[in-house]
This record gives sequence, C-alpha cells and structure tokens, in this order.
Amino acid sequence: MEKVTIVGGGNIGLCLVGEISRLKNFDVFLYTSKPELFTGNLLVEDTERSITYKSGDFIATSSIEEAINDADYVLCTLPAFLRKDFVSQITPFMKPSSCLGFFPAYGGAELYCKELIKSGVTIFGLQKVPYVARTKEVGRVAGLWSRKNKLFVSSIPHKKVNQVVDFLENALQIKCDVLSNYLAVTLLPGNPLLHTAGSYVYLREHEAEDIFPRQIYYYQSWDDECSSTICQMSDEMIAVCKSLPVDMSGVASIQDYYESPTPKELTVKFHSIPSFHDLTLPMKKVDNGFVVDYNSRFYTEDVPYGLCMIKSLSLLVGVPTPMIDRVIQWYSGIAKKQYFKSDGTLGESINETAAYQLFGINSAEELKKYYDC
Repeated sequence: MEKVTIVGGGNIGLCLVGEISRLKNFDVFLYTSKPELFTGNLLVEDTERSITYKSGDFIATSSIEEAINDADYVLCTLPAFLRKDFVSQITPFMKPSSCLGFFPAYGGAELYCKELIKSGVTIFGLQKVPYVARTKEVGRVAGLWSRKNKLFVSSIPHKKVNQVVDFLENALQIKCDVLSNYLAVTLLPGNPLLHTAGSYVYLREHEAEDIFPRQIYYYQSWDDECSSTICQMSDEMIAVCKSLPVDMSGVASIQDYYESPTPKELTVKFHSIPSFHDLTLPMKKVDNGFVVDYNSRFYTEDVPYGLCMIKSLSLLVGVPTPMIDRVIQWYSGIAKKQYFKSDGTLGESINETAAYQLFGINSAEELKKYYDC
C-alpha cells in the first residue's frame, strides 16, 4: 500500500481524507494540529449526487514526523501564507522518491521547494481543487459539490508528471490533463481574480471598519461592473502570460473558462452557477450589522499570493497591469501594506508574498531556467 498524507483538516482536506481513505490501496494519514477532533470514520455528503458515504480508516496526527516519514504522496491544502514554514518543517522527513502536491497550486509554494527538488522529490500542483468543499461538522462531516469533470496538473520535474497523473486519477477518480509547464498551474482564472474583483467593486468606497446592515451574498450581488473589472484583470494576466518565455497555453482567460465573451454574459453565467448561489463576502456579525473580515483568506491569500504574483511576473516582462495595480493598491490601503511602490518597484511588505524576485529570479530568462526542468 502507498502512504498518502493529507495536510490540513479544513474544507478540502476533510473531503480528501473522506474520499481517498475509502480506496483499499492507500494508507491515509491526516496531519492536523487538533487530531483529537478526528476520531472514527468521517461522513461525506455529496450534495449534487444526493448521497452520503462513510470514509475508510485513517490516522490523524499532530506529529510532523509520523505524518511525513515514508509518505509516498503528501497533499498540502494549507493556505499559501503557511506553506513556506510547512515546507521547511517537512524537508528532513521527505524521502527522495516521494511526491509533494499543492491543492491548488497558486501562490508560489514551488519556490520554497528548491532543496526538495534537488534531493529528488517531485513537486506537483492542481490548477483548481477537485470540488467545492465545506465542512459541515468539524472532524466529522464533509460536504462537497461541483465535482470537476477534469483536473489540470503539472510537476517539477516534468518527466514525473505521468506518475502523478496515475496517482491522482486513482485517488480522486477524476480525469487529469497535463499542462506543459508548472507555471501554468499557478496562474489560473480562479480565486485571486474572482475574490478580489467583486470585493474591490463592493468595498472600494468604504472604510475597513464600516458596518453593513446585512450580509453581502458575493455572487448574488455580482453585476456588470464586477464582470468588467475581472475581465480587465484577466486580460492583463493573459498579456503577461503571452510575454513569458515558457509555454503558458494552459492558462485560460476568465472569459474563455466560463464561456462568456462579454461582461454582461459573464454576469449571467455567475448568477446561473448553483454552487455560487449561497457564497458570501467574508463578514463578521457585530451588534448592529456586519463588518468585512479582512483577515479572511479572500484577502490574506488572494492578494499577496495571487495578484502580487501576477504583478511580480509583469515586472519581469515589462507588461503593464493597471487594473490589477488598482486592486492591489486598494487592499494595501486597507491592510496598511506596501507590496509595490507607486513606480512599480518592490515595496516594504513584499516579503509577505512569494514574489519571484525574492528567490533571485529577476529576469524572464531566469524564470525559464527555473521552470523548464
């Protein structure tokens, strides 16, 4: 049996444990800071298929050595801002033949893995998570819906990608397509654009402490201005991709991904997606209403490890990103950060990102050297 370790017992981690532990050819471990919450079997509620099933056996542990030692596959679901320390913690215990995957891959985690790659470890990533996941009862009940029909994956080194695909298709029971370069799985029309475009439109005229009378439903509130904003951001991202000296053909625009060529069509599309319907802007209840939770991963992950990564790449190839700049600047003001100066150079908060320049990648040629392996 192959040992599979899932890192993080949150939404997606809980679903992965529930799904993979049911397969007889995997010995599943869950690395979590609170293993006492994960006792007995889990229940997985698949909303769209209207079925509930029980997980297989698994071991929950807070010991990094027990979780990682002799693991064949390690699946990291931690938020981007925790991945640097996590990679450092697991490095002594990863065997050279093992594979370390990030779900999803955006955020630059592969940049922390230089020593692991040198030792022989394969790094892989998914462009998107396998399904929408929501914990219904901590440690006990996982909810999932919008299961993907296809996943896009790549690895470093790329020659190991077929081994990774075989594992993923077996473990997740979802077909995988290979992207030709790992960088293509880190830039995607996903959360870094989706979460920031709408937030910018909804909140740019408000102060951080403003109280709202009611909870804001994120996609129910989505309008053509939100769609126009995200389309501009997507166009800028694609322009950056086209200027990079690596194969980025696997990166789709937001318009192509959602089959909506115009902002008006995109608004209609978002309103029609069932799994989007109940998603809310991150907010906290206060005495007389709601305040925005700017400590949510909507912002602490999707700006510094999403938009700032695109901006970082744009500086390598000299492609302007005015709308992305505007959104970064808006959030920087709220968070009191300076990721980039007004002239586009690196700001004093850039160390709170995984900008490529922090890893000695200061040109398109150096970027190509890192990813073409």
